[in-house]
Amino acid sequence: MNVRARVSGVVAALTAAVLLAGCGSPGPAVPDLSGPLPAGPFPAISTGDLPDAAPGEVHLFGLNDFHGNLEPPTGTNGHIGPYETGGAAYLAAHLARLRAKYPAGAVLAAGDDVGASPLTSALFHDEPTVDFLNSIGVAASSVGNHEFDHGVTELARLQHGGCAADGCTPGPRFTGAAFRYLAANVTDPAGNPPPGTTPWTIVDVGGHKIGVVGTVTPDTASIVLPDGIRGYTFADETDAINAAVPAMKQAGAETVVALLHDGGAQNTHGGPVDPNGCTDISPTVTALAHRVDPAVKVLITGHTHQWYNCAIDGKVVTQAASYGRMITDIALRFHDGTVDAKAVNRLVTHNLAPDPATAKTVAYYAGLADPRAKQTIGTATAPLPVESSPGGDSPLGDVIADSMLAAMAPQGAVAAFMNPGGVRAELSDGPISYAAAYAVQPFGNEVVAVTLTGRQILALLEQQWDNVSKPAVLDIAGLTYTYDDSAPKGARVLQDSVRIGDAPLNPAAEYKVATNSFLQAGGDGFAVFREATGTADIGPADLDALAAYLKSAGPIGAPPPRVQRR
Repeated sequence: MNVRARVSGVVAALTAAVLLAGCGSPGPAVPDLSGPLPAGPFPAISTGDLPDAAPGEVHLFGLNDFHGNLEPPTGTNGHIGPYETGGAAYLAAHLARLRAKYPAGAVLAAGDDVGASPLTSALFHDEPTVDFLNSIGVAASSVGNHEFDHGVTELARLQHGGCAADGCTPGPRFTGAAFRYLAANVTDPAGNPPPGTTPWTIVDVGGHKIGVVGTVTPDTASIVLPDGIRGYTFADETDAINAAVPAMKQAGAETVVALLHDGGAQNTHGGPVDPNGCTDISPTVTALAHRVDPAVKVLITGHTHQWYNCAIDGKVVTQAASYGRMITDIALRFHDGTVDAKAVNRLVTHNLAPDPATAKTVAYYAGLADPRAKQTIGTATAPLPVESSPGGDSPLGDVIADSMLAAMAPQGAVAAFMNPGGVRAELSDGPISYAAAYAVQPFGNEVVAVTLTGRQILALLEQQWDNVSKPAVLDIAGLTYTYDDSAPKGARVLQDSVRIGDAPLNPAAEYKVATNSFLQAGGDGFAVFREATGTADIGPADLDALAAYLKSAGPIGAPPPRVQRR
């Protein structure tokens, strides 16, 4: 069942109340909280003291990985170092400052604008986030892998508007993104991009034509639901960017900006990470800059949720964290037939008044989601972290696997597998709210049970080292084993150590195992699931399974590791 259906009983009343509250006077003025930022481990640059633009200078304001965080994110996700950051109303306020100082400007985004979003956005199919991005004047965005979470059909709806399959969101009719989604390296067999997208576009800023091309990590092919992207190829990003440059130049582009939903990180060896530093940057970032056509002056990256500001091979290469916590302010200066680029990563701090119109809209959707969000569905006796144990499985991931096994045990399931990338947040000790559980599992997958032989289970475990990005140790229930990651490929799992329940694994026997629909379809490269025999048993939504488990199990703690590394 779609999450929105669970709040249908309260939506009508809340909608009426909020709309009535929105009529008449604009409400009390928001106090001006402008002031200096406290000292920290790196220079905290925000928007309080903006320099004048040089002659011939225009500005681009880069965002990435917003993930529908309309409300200020909490915990470590709501900070850059010691500074509280993020939230749509504060992001809009900082952008207003930038636009006032640099009216020749445009907002660009590097993907994952939506997807894996908090309830305030996700409950309404991320339509409130797209409307917010329209309101701040986003001119173009690359697709990210999360734009494909619900397949190319839903991506086209986000672009063009209209109601979702389960009905229309409260409020004004959704009209889609006013900006263009760019997908230069995503094509069908005929070479066409996904419906509603285009490889590149031209943005006119201050009378200058700027070519903007967008790409997404090729890993997308293995980290989203395969059925939603079937038939599409995710090709090399720099090849796609370079192939688009001649067409953009022919269309009048004076320079080119690449929006890449891919990136890396600084390595400060445990020290503070300066938002405007480029310390020991990942080789992947350097390789992107070296391989891209010299006509590309700026690479706005994303995907890794990191921050850096680099000058590599005559190009500016940046990333601005995630969740609306930072804006990359890029100055392009056109002079003497050349273009110079420089950038500053500016923190979206809370030491100024939030934008009132944005705050009002966010409060409207938060009010609709609030009754469901605050419902208590369980209790944790200790924190349940996402961080892996020495063997690779995580306490919270194993609890989710427990919930899938419990959901499918009536159908005969004896073990369960959970992909670690599907666990998006930790749970604190104490009461567990529906919103907290949703933040952990926001994708809406179904729990399923399939039949695998013992030999196939061994092959499945070996596929953990075939992941395109890095080893992906599955979280598990009903199963224990030991591995040696220094052993030869295909022999890392110690077969004699694998036990299901209290019995050694029998390679010739058949076992019914639970998982989610993403893994069942071969997601994250676990193709063995597609070799399952017979018809899959379909269970509840993954979040419903977790809620039912938390209710029936009573207070839960962190389980001991189930995977051992030799």
